[in-house]
Amino acid sequence: MAQPSPIRATLRPVDLTQHLFEVELTFPAEALALGAVAAIPAWTPGSYLVRDYARFVDRVRLLEGRKERPLDKLDKQRWQLPASTRDLTLRYRVYGNDLTVRTNHVDATHAQIIPAATFLYLEGQLERPVEVRFEGFPADWKVASSLPLKQGAYRARDVDTLVDSPFELGTFRTRRFKSGGAAFELAFTGAHHGDESRIAEATQKIVEAAGAIFGGFPFKRYVFLFTFAPKLRGGLEHRDCTSLIADSHAFDKPEGYHALYQLVAHEFFHAWNVKRLHDSVLGPFDYSRENPTKLLWFHEGLTSYMEHVIVLRAGVVPWSHASKELARCWSEQVQRPGRLEQSLEESSWDTWIRLYKPHEFSPNSSVSYYDKGEMVAWLMDAVIREGSRGKAGLADLFALLWTRHGESGLADADVRRAFRDLSGKEPAPFWDAYISGRAELDAAPLHRAFGLTVEVLAPWEGLSQEEQKDPAALRRARAWTGLVLAANGPTVQNVIPGGPAAAAGLSFGMEILAVDGWRTTTAAEVQRGLAQSGPGGKVLVLAADRGRVFEVVVPIVESPGRSHRLVPDPRAGAAQRAAFTASYGQPWPAARMKQGPRR
Repeated sequence: MAQPSPIRATLRPVDLTQHLFEVELTFPAEALALGAVAAIPAWTPGSYLVRDYARFVDRVRLLEGRKERPLDKLDKQRWQLPASTRDLTLRYRVYGNDLTVRTNHVDATHAQIIPAATFLYLEGQLERPVEVRFEGFPADWKVASSLPLKQGAYRARDVDTLVDSPFELGTFRTRRFKSGGAAFELAFTGAHHGDESRIAEATQKIVEAAGAIFGGFPFKRYVFLFTFAPKLRGGLEHRDCTSLIADSHAFDKPEGYHALYQLVAHEFFHAWNVKRLHDSVLGPFDYSRENPTKLLWFHEGLTSYMEHVIVLRAGVVPWSHASKELARCWSEQVQRPGRLEQSLEESSWDTWIRLYKPHEFSPNSSVSYYDKGEMVAWLMDAVIREGSRGKAGLADLFALLWTRHGESGLADADVRRAFRDLSGKEPAPFWDAYISGRAELDAAPLHRAFGLTVEVLAPWEGLSQEEQKDPAALRRARAWTGLVLAANGPTVQNVIPGGPAAAAGLSFGMEILAVDGWRTTTAAEVQRGLAQSGPGGKVLVLAADRGRVFEVVVPIVESPGRSHRLVPDPRAGAAQRAAFTASYGQPWPAARMKQGPRR
């Protein structure tokens, strides 16, 4: 069967300082014999929110040669093309001024082109190839893309491949390396204070650690698109490349590099988990609407945990950093009110309307399949290690699923079967508790498998030795009202259900004007005033709601808040220590770690 004729796409700058560029799509006559509908995607894979990319598109015109033809717009993102025996060209303008991994950003320094936000496709003809050319951009600009370049055009074998292949144009710096028969390219865009040689070296180690899990790479070429800009961070996976954005000023401390390495590991692991090994719902896609799945806890949550495993095995992040990150996430999840309201499967299914569209009450009614999924993955690793007597862990679960299913599609039943085969345990109790259920996280498996204790610290136990001797400091540390303030002022961000502040009638968006007669202009001033009396006391709060000022009395109770830290148990046996090393590729931490006083 002959391959269909390609759609020919040409991108040209209109006004880079105004963030405008033009797209010209020439559709072959064979695609228009009966007419066709051209549509722009409403969302981009990997970011599960309808973003209505059509809002960035204007001046849509249909041309036959030089003659303009009538064009009907069917709805917000679809246009009716007439039947034609000749090629027709669709020309339109795109505005791109949002520097994220899921939106276009063009200016005088570079152009980041996100295909889902740029190219219209023909409905029912997703298998049609697309050839992309760039004209009129600055002469010294280069193009980075995972698509093959042939005769001046970047060729995507079909629309799904095009949507999954972002472009970076500009004067970026390039580094390359080869590993396991595959070629890797790193394109660095934007100024930053980091060491690109150090980043490239760590990236190679991460790539090799991830590839070792699966016995090699499922591609011949892979591209990392690094973009640096102040105060930004993000990543989006693609089949043969990934887009990464990092804070330009994050590299004055090792933690800045560690965070970037975790991001690299997370997005690169997606080359297997979700881009190839995935729920059948997640490709081929319907780009016009939501594509819900209950498996995002697996695709994203387990990947969030595996990023720690990979950077540890690669030796680019120390256990001291990873343990703090894991303990911090544990603290957040075991205290998030929404943990009792929403399961991981529900969080996955509702991501289109909840995770990416949070409101003030969201912390009290929902969980993140990323963060809670990461903690459940940690427990799953421990349960598999314990059940297999140290022979297998979560990495082995992925390797087994890859061997069994590859790119043939994945279902929840397949994950359960692999869990049972490796752990020797029936999956239902674990799933009922943590995936389809809302059970409290239990750290016992972490101790049994790895000899790691999750130590619980009350706020007053975290005070310095000097503060521990101060009754006033202890009193303030014990105080709690359930009131969460916004970072930029004395505005209520959240009120914990059942807490004293909620009972007193305080709610989202209210401004705290004074506490016990003292004017408050910052969040810190409010919290200091609320804590002064300590548990058992009461404070008078002056607040404003939609312009009206009122007073309430808020009782103070002892804080239920807790922080956590990971402590290796010195009594851990050889099997536990070996299981730790098998999972993380690092020596047992107790040999290098001395427990100091609590601070």
